Amino acid sequence: MPRFFAQPGMDERHARLDQDEMHHAKSVMRLKEGESITLILDGELYASEFTLSGEFELMEKLPTTEASVRITLYQGIPKGDKMDYIVQKCTEAGVRRIVPVSMPRCVSKWENKDADKKVQRCQRIAHEAAKQSFRALCPEIGAPITLKQLLSLIPKHEMTLIPWEDQEGNGLKALYEKGGSFPRDIAVVIGPEGGMSAEEVAQMTAAGAQCVTLGPRIFRTETAGLAAIIGIMALSGNMD
Repeated sequence: MPRFFAQPGMDERHARLDQDEMHHAKSVMRLKEGESITLILDGELYASEFTLSGEFELMEKLPTTEASVRITLYQGIPKGDKMDYIVQKCTEAGVRRIVPVSMPRCVSKWENKDADKKVQRCQRIAHEAAKQSFRALCPEIGAPITLKQLLSLIPKHEMTLIPWEDQEGNGLKALYEKGGSFPRDIAVVIGPEGGMSAEEVAQMTAAGAQCVTLGPRIFRTETAGLAAIIGIMALSGNMD
């Protein structure tokens, strides 16, 4: 069923589509009057019927597809177009927020107007991926931050995890079983292609983060965050 992000309508029983979404519905999907659609509004899903007027009745609230855990991915800025893949796939997996982080070993730099354009591009990718994967929310793509800024944000999360290749004996399953559950607010920190130094990791653990292993195999920067998110989702019952 076609899905569209909607905006509040003329009253609480109606919603509308912005110009881009309406163009996509009429000119790309060629929907006809009365066809069934799903509207995504304020984190909720609603059944509706398409109308050329642009005002849609919220007919039935549908079960949410959002996870019980809120995961923020702090991603060391990768080279090339790898961030496009990270945003798309992590959105499909259920991430709630993605924040690019400029770390000492990052080759690519997001700065000034170039950074704004890249964030906007990633937000568009997240928007499309959220619709495709039937999300009730579109993840937010944050503005790039520095490692120093990340250190100040770590204590604000209930749990911050650092998948690190040098960590042994503390996997996601062991961490879950030790606590009996995962908290609702989890941050995951992933380094760039060059990884993170022991000094950087020590700074983050001093701020309250925990190192975890994702197993004996080494993931690339574009797949490590995805693997961690899927592991958290599976263990917390969000893939049942």
